[in-house]
Amino acid sequence: MFCDLVGSTALSEQLDPEDLQTFVRTYQEVSAQVIERYEGYIAQYLGDGLLVYFGYPTAHEDDAARSIHADLEILTALHQARSRLVQPVQVRIGIHTGPVVVGQMGAGSRREQLALGETPNIAARVQGKAAPDTVVISSATYRLVEGLFECEDLGPQELKGISSAQSLYQV
Repeated sequence: MFCDLVGSTALSEQLDPEDLQTFVRTYQEVSAQVIERYEGYIAQYLGDGLLVYFGYPTAHEDDAARSIHADLEILTALHQARSRLVQPVQVRIGIHTGPVVVGQMGAGSRREQLALGETPNIAARVQGKAAPDTVVISSATYRLVEGLFECEDLGPQELKGISSAQSLYQV
């Protein structure tokens, strides 16, 4: 799952750096609380983005559904947190399901547990197709949750760096 803050570059122009830091930290904290409840693993804080794994380090048969439940709850929790923020917060969320290899990457004192394979890259590209405050999933994820969530078929979409169009669904 990849979650990204909408309009962060514009916010960095509008807000004092300390206010921006508070804004981003609040978004991260609210999101992290929800992700932890659904046993997701925050692999990276990428500036104003979150790379999250469901199914690592512990796999569940319903990890795709857990991710969607968490993502929908993140949208609600961020909406409720708006009173604590200097600006309204919006995010875009993308989910893709697939095989990965998780291992320690990096060198020296900067090491992280990262998933390698096309799955995280596709999740990031799927997120880029989401409208503000929406969750978009790939067809691979849709097949695992079909009937559990109301989804709108967005049709095949070209994703940068991906050789074939991917069918996407907005939850």
